[in-house]
Amino acid sequence: MKKLTFAILMTVLTASAADRPNVIILITDDQGFGDLSCHGHPILETPAFDALHRESVRLGNFHVAPVCTPTRSELMTGLYALRNKASTVPSARNWMRRDIVTMPETFLANGYATGLFGKWGLGDAYPNRPMDRGFVHAIWHKGWGLASENEYDNDYYYTRYLDGTEVKYSDRFCANLWFDEAMKWMDQKLEAEQPFFTYIALNTPHSPFHPLEEDFEKYKHKVEDERIAKFYGLIGNADENFSRLEEWLEQRGAKDNTIVLFMNDNGTALGDGIYNAGMRGKKGSGYEGGHRAFCFLRWPNGDLGSPRTIGTVSHVVDLAPTFVDLLNFKVPATAEPFDGLSLVPVFKDAAALDERKAIVQFGGRTKPEKYFRSSVMWKDWRLQGDSELYNLENDPSQAANVFAEYPDIARELKGYYDAYWASIEASIDVIEPIVVGNSAEPITHLACSNWLDADFDNRDKVAGADSMGGPWHIEVEKEGNYRVQLSRWPFYMNRPLSAIGPGETIGGMPIDLGVAMPIALGTLSLNGGARMVAKPNHEGTLIELTIEMPLGRQTLQAWFHDDSGKQLSGAFYATLAHLPN
Repeated sequence: MKKLTFAILMTVLTASAADRPNVIILITDDQGFGDLSCHGHPILETPAFDALHRESVRLGNFHVAPVCTPTRSELMTGLYALRNKASTVPSARNWMRRDIVTMPETFLANGYATGLFGKWGLGDAYPNRPMDRGFVHAIWHKGWGLASENEYDNDYYYTRYLDGTEVKYSDRFCANLWFDEAMKWMDQKLEAEQPFFTYIALNTPHSPFHPLEEDFEKYKHKVEDERIAKFYGLIGNADENFSRLEEWLEQRGAKDNTIVLFMNDNGTALGDGIYNAGMRGKKGSGYEGGHRAFCFLRWPNGDLGSPRTIGTVSHVVDLAPTFVDLLNFKVPATAEPFDGLSLVPVFKDAAALDERKAIVQFGGRTKPEKYFRSSVMWKDWRLQGDSELYNLENDPSQAANVFAEYPDIARELKGYYDAYWASIEASIDVIEPIVVGNSAEPITHLACSNWLDADFDNRDKVAGADSMGGPWHIEVEKEGNYRVQLSRWPFYMNRPLSAIGPGETIGGMPIDLGVAMPIALGTLSLNGGARMVAKPNHEGTLIELTIEMPLGRQTLQAWFHDDSGKQLSGAFYATLAHLPN
């Protein structure tokens, strides 16, 4: 499947977009539907978000995936996660297909500048980086967050980040940085009179729950669990930053012709015992509390009607086709039509999509399974898996399973799910590869989160070193010899293979030292074949091998061993670089 090129995308550009509205999407990480004071939270104070709530069309029955990566892939593509292939956070099922167009590519093709600020979460290596998928300007971090395996010792208070491919360091709190950089870039676009699509994707309030002290102070005496107070402090910081954005829009005279969409990516990660808007479940759950999300849409100059709540079942996959419809976009050629529906008809007639059904499902931690934490939604009905049915009108907390009492509805919703599963089942084991040997990325970095079917994607797991790993799926674009380097720790640390890990982040926050392993050998296998063996370099920081690889899709797997040959673990990090003849 070949990647859509910029030249092909630009052929669909038909007219100047100078008079079109700017678009800002703000998404928070691990904040739940109930984590807003406008949704009845008894402790949290979110005045800026509450004001947006009052000014917006609110999708009151809006749904996302129960975890972050699939929600983001569904937002970017308008396709269900199991169809677009980015359906899990770890385990090599976290990249989108290359033959489908993304939201930023569509905006780009219609004359918009495109910018990402914060969390991408859909791939760190070519062709899956934000710059490869339509974001011309990208201020971002790798992995799912600042404690992921690729960021390892990164810090909320003094954040290391990427400006495209250039590593930079800031002296600001991470969320403040993303907003600052977004406003700076949007200023430039306003001066150039170019409409922009800005995606501000916060990595907060996700763990490791490191708020600014003043934000923590506000809640530390209001709840018993210090982690929840920190979680609430991070939400408070997001609200304060949004207030700054609103002030900027007002000062620049850009508010009226800017579409602002605010949403969260999954159910709450913490505090559901204090308040969860009456729902069952939280992050990771297939029940309502795992995937019901807020979605506020404001466009003062647009034809959205007065602020109100729309109760139609809506889904994150609807947002891409809604923008296409709302802004009269031309869509570049793509291999799949949207799973989502345009919500524009609902803005004009609240009952326009009353009969629509939608599905929530993600790939778990390693591999998608039929009915795993699935939910089929139709009006107030929810089919959970293949044997639970709830009616939210009578039972909003999903306490009474009425599957046996309503066999016709259960049968209809199950049939809808089964048809969906049949449409993607054959592709479940098709893995999107990381491309090596492309000039866009001369050195390809692989990590343990890219191991197939292995749940290994954060610094604590790397520190503990308790995994034999899994294969990396790659696609070789340039045949020949490749230098492969293996490391126990992220390469930028230049840390001895047999050393324990760092004890603090780059900003001085304590982290787990982990375990030291007596690494004396590394082995490497291509496509499950005989293992190559090599010893560490003179400095003891990496193991280097040379391997010949043909064109096309391959698998690589690597391990560490002690001096007796005993296998200790998988190799957590690797780089590949094509060697000239």
